[in-house]
Amino acid sequence: MTTSITEDRLWAGVPQGDGGTSHAVQAMGEGGHNPPTDPHAQADPVKVLLTRHHRLCAGSVDPLEIAAGLEARGICDRVASTDYRHRDVFSLAEELHARVERTETDVACARPPTEGKRQTACAALRGARGATVTLACLWLIAHALVGDQLLTALLHGHRALAGRTGPAPAVLAGAAPTALALACAAAPAAWCAHWFAARARRALPASRDLADFGRRTRPALLVAVTVFLGALLAFLWPARSALPAGQAPGATPPVLHYLTAAALGLLLFLAGLLVAHGLPRAAVAATLAAAAAQALPPLTLLAARLPGCEALRWPVGWAAGAFGPTALSLAACVPPALALLVHAVPALSRASVHGPR
Repeated sequence: MTTSITEDRLWAGVPQGDGGTSHAVQAMGEGGHNPPTDPHAQADPVKVLLTRHHRLCAGSVDPLEIAAGLEARGICDRVASTDYRHRDVFSLAEELHARVERTETDVACARPPTEGKRQTACAALRGARGATVTLACLWLIAHALVGDQLLTALLHGHRALAGRTGPAPAVLAGAAPTALALACAAAPAAWCAHWFAARARRALPASRDLADFGRRTRPALLVAVTVFLGALLAFLWPARSALPAGQAPGATPPVLHYLTAAALGLLLFLAGLLVAHGLPRAAVAATLAAAAAQALPPLTLLAARLPGCEALRWPVGWAAGAFGPTALSLAACVPPALALLVHAVPALSRASVHGPR
């Protein structure tokens, strides 16, 4: 078993007791480590462990390496539970990985060449996922601007959009309130994301363990989401009141416009937040699902124009006629947005996504 520098110093020059057992071993807890006895260490034993094994923690590229090193030094699950208030070694390693202050020299000295290649491949994969999220978000925004008018044109022809000056001004008029609200909500979104990240970083040294960090972080995330949605709706209401909206056959209840904007804003905000914290997989899945659901009605109407496929027009025509074309966008955005919210609450409450990178 590999021992730490502190343990080597304990063995050196310590007189032996009866039976060849050193007093250092008697003072050490089971598992080959020193349990914290100082009052400050008892208040934050993880900090003492972090100081003792700083090189291990600073040179590791993920919590699994720290967990393996701790187990090699004799810190088992029972020790992590009794002395460091963690359920197992892996949760203890996750907190150590999040709290350690590392430099480029620390990482470069401990990272083998193959690990650097793996990190480069992971960075490239994250970049590709981030680009996918960006493209999906651009499609969602474009559909929010002109999606209703596109469905109306496919269902009733261009004459349904024509006003005094033709269909193009009517499309622009319908997109203007949504475009203005989304543009004005960009600054609150950036501020809410920054506030949440700063709040989470401040909670790292103040938390006793990962469970305490999660209890501190989850309310902050929900507050950031609520503030952003409130700002988005606050911008949308005067925009719809001041700017003319496009007229379409079949009146759409105004509440559907606000709900659709809230669902789209929630989806875009959470996707950006997850990508910014290195968690793009769920963001890719949710945005692609919403984009595919929004693209399905126009594609169905185009397919209905093929010979023998006229029946495909009926479901989209019935839904748009009964609830308005905005209801289709609402149905496409709400499930992915809620699913992403359910995923983001525990995912963004982990300490490892807020540690120094």
